Amino acid sequence: MSIKLISFPICPYVQRSVMLLEQLGREYEVEYIDLANPPEWFLALSPLGKVPVMQVDDTVLFESHVILEYLNEVADSNRHPADPLEKARHRAMMEFGSAMLGSQWMTMAAKDEAHLNKHLSALKSQMATLESSIAAAPFYAGDELSLIDFSFAPLLQRLEIVKRHYIPDLFNGFPKVKAWTQALIELDVLKASAVPDLEARILKAMKGMDSYLAA
Repeated sequence: MSIKLISFPICPYVQRSVMLLEQLGREYEVEYIDLANPPEWFLALSPLGKVPVMQVDDTVLFESHVILEYLNEVADSNRHPADPLEKARHRAMMEFGSAMLGSQWMTMAAKDEAHLNKHLSALKSQMATLESSIAAAPFYAGDELSLIDFSFAPLLQRLEIVKRHYIPDLFNGFPKVKAWTQALIELDVLKASAVPDLEARILKAMKGMDSYLAA
């Protein structure tokens, strides 16, 4: 079975799947495209015109959590909680994490102080919700990685970049989120899930879109 992922270099969504593939020790290929000028073959392949897309032999999958769930289902061990209700809660919070990625991006992309404050306020409100949902350490549900850890890792990696360069107190008041972030960013599988110069690319992208933070 051949696995190929199609994305762009700083996409957080593809990192979810690449991180799990690394953890599973599976062979895979990643092809990066210019999403601002996508090739015709990609538009024919992706029903929504979005990344990531994963090709499993001749079958195309899209939407990052669908891809992540599939990889979990065909793995030797299940990385969801065994209890159906707790598994559903994890899945709900994974969707919440996708909403947080939107707030994170809007915060980084804000072009003036008013919009920065607006999006940062929304992001911190979401961080408070996330803080109250974390039950254990070092990871979301304890000592072992769960699927929700793979879902949130790219977001928390980016929040750590924002904290380090622009907002030193970003994690203040959120000790469990902070501890979870530190545990995740030290993982080799997270480092391997991104291009080597991810941080430099993100900072360059912020400057290129006239980010208020970057200015």
